[in-house]
Amino acid sequence: MPIRQCETCTACCEGWINAKVKGKKLRPYKACKHCTSKGCGIYLSRPARPCRSFKCGWLKQPSPLPDHMRPNECGAIIVFDRKWARAQVTYAMPTGERIPDETLAWLMAYSRKTKIPLIWSENIVENGRYIHTKRAGYGPPSFILSVQNTPKDKGASM
Repeated sequence: MPIRQCETCTACCEGWINAKVKGKKLRPYKACKHCTSKGCGIYLSRPARPCRSFKCGWLKQPSPLPDHMRPNECGAIIVFDRKWARAQVTYAMPTGERIPDETLAWLMAYSRKTKIPLIWSENIVENGRYIHTKRAGYGPPSFILSVQNTPKDKGASM
């Protein structure tokens, strides 16, 4: 199996993850200033954190994600290396307001198959302005309740 490359996908640079790049904060609807239509404008000198160290679940090898789940195609950035109350979870962030229904359905089926809980987020927008990120969970009832009871945040940190 060939090693996957980002190619035309720049979802992680487009502000869908909460991070700082060279002191500038990224957040939903606020892309990295170095993000271009052809990729990263400073790719060779990009910082170690978060740029070089971040790997979405589609790029990780081996990845359980099929080819059509590349972030710019499925509408979500998916990561498998997150913890919730010390347990492994799959975390998905939309590349817009919401994760598309078919992508969320695939992720829920994956969660059922692997018995790994899923957390996904939704970007709350009012009057065209990003307000906050809301989380939801899929898994055992106690897990879902714990995700629902967390305070609103300003995005998923990477």
